[in-house]
Amino acid sequence: MGMNSTEEKIKEIAREVSKATEPVIKEAKKAAGPIIRDVKEAAKPYTQKAEPYLKDIKGKAEPYIKDIKGKAAPVYSDVKTKAEPYIKDIKEKAEPYLNKAKEKAAKTTCKEEVFVQYNHHEIKAADIIDRAKKDYVSKGHKATSIKEIQVYIKPSDNAAYYVVNHTDTGKVEF
Repeated sequence: MGMNSTEEKIKEIAREVSKATEPVIKEAKKAAGPIIRDVKEAAKPYTQKAEPYLKDIKGKAEPYIKDIKGKAAPVYSDVKTKAEPYIKDIKEKAEPYLNKAKEKAAKTTCKEEVFVQYNHHEIKAADIIDRAKKDYVSKGHKATSIKEIQVYIKPSDNAAYYVVNHTDTGKVEF
């Protein structure tokens, strides 16, 4: 297989990992928000005092940066050209492992649906969980406070009982 398919596999796995980490990152940003605001406010006088010096230094450094970039370009190009065969070789050797990782990811990211059937009725388990969460929120709780939820489906009662965060309980009917 060619380089493009390997790159695409890596990109796809990276996208899946990125998507899986989104809730954690969102929660961390939310928790860090007040701290970041406090730090920015406390640092404001110092950053304002440093501003003229930074502009001066940046202006003086600009010619040197351009010179370094100009001198580095041919070296970078040479290194890139010399590294291409090694990169290709590494990608080819990594491909079987990437394929296994992709297969494993595909197995763990398959679409799953659970249905409960009783007395000529059918209801999706995910729908019951959603209804339990909505019921919990309707009682004045925040949806973001749900860290764990256990749902016990009891067809004989035509209902499902739930426990949120091992403390709060409730009941939803089908």
